[in-house]
Amino acid sequence: MEENVLHLHPTLLQKKAADDVQKMQQKRHDRYKYDIKHFIVFCEEQHLHASYDSLKLYLHYSLTVQHIKLSTFERRLAGVKFYLKSLGLQPTEIELEEIRLVRSLYNEPEFLRLKPQIGQRAEKQDEVLRLIDRFDTDDPSDIRIRAICLVNLITACRPTEMVRIQMKDFDLANRTVWVMQTKQGSMIEKRLTLECVQAIERYRRTFDLQPEHYFVGKMDKWGHYHSVKMHESSYNRSTNKWLGFAPYTFRKTQITSMYNKGADIPTIAKQSGHKSHQTIMEHYIQVQKDDVDEFL
Repeated sequence: MEENVLHLHPTLLQKKAADDVQKMQQKRHDRYKYDIKHFIVFCEEQHLHASYDSLKLYLHYSLTVQHIKLSTFERRLAGVKFYLKSLGLQPTEIELEEIRLVRSLYNEPEFLRLKPQIGQRAEKQDEVLRLIDRFDTDDPSDIRIRAICLVNLITACRPTEMVRIQMKDFDLANRTVWVMQTKQGSMIEKRLTLECVQAIERYRRTFDLQPEHYFVGKMDKWGHYHSVKMHESSYNRSTNKWLGFAPYTFRKTQITSMYNKGADIPTIAKQSGHKSHQTIMEHYIQVQKDDVDEFL
């Protein structure tokens, strides 16, 4: 018996491919739209054409006059480079080197205070676990909260990753979960503790969760679960309400805890999903004040 194969006309394939490419370009444009808008306004005010030379001047102004932090500098650079590329403009090596030199001003004493990236701090893991265990009750809402918080802590997931996990991503028998990394465009497997597995199973039974259901989902005011992908900002508000801190504290706490227990950086990167080992050391591994005091 011959297989029935659905053939699409080349023009339909081309249109679909073009639509998908356009969709991804629009998504990136939306991510940088405010940075692009500010650059365009700067060029209009200074009577400049959009170019890499104008980008250099814009970044220099942003740093020396507006005193933006290094993280904001990096975002503006990426956004405007995307915009200039969409205009068909390519930088020369000289222009790129001049932009790198502007960035190096952050190493000067005058601007050094703008360099640190201050975010959520790590807490001691045992203290976070004690906070989570306050929800170890028979109340359905508490069962959900405890499962979510334990998974977020142990997997060191970003908020964007947590809200995308579905029940089918868990393999409880093997204590793993597949996590979607939207920034990297990949799926990675993370390990779970036995305590995590038991909390997830209890949550699944309590709300009769099905494979297609979102793990976090949403709860209405009557305590009913709905399989709807929660927005990242809503998830941030929820964890603040539950524990008094943002989800990134889970991530930093777990990474720091693993390091303090003797895990090497590649092992930590496998669980956290980092591609850059340098990023872990510079922005996540945090030495507690008590640890410093011990050696004073």
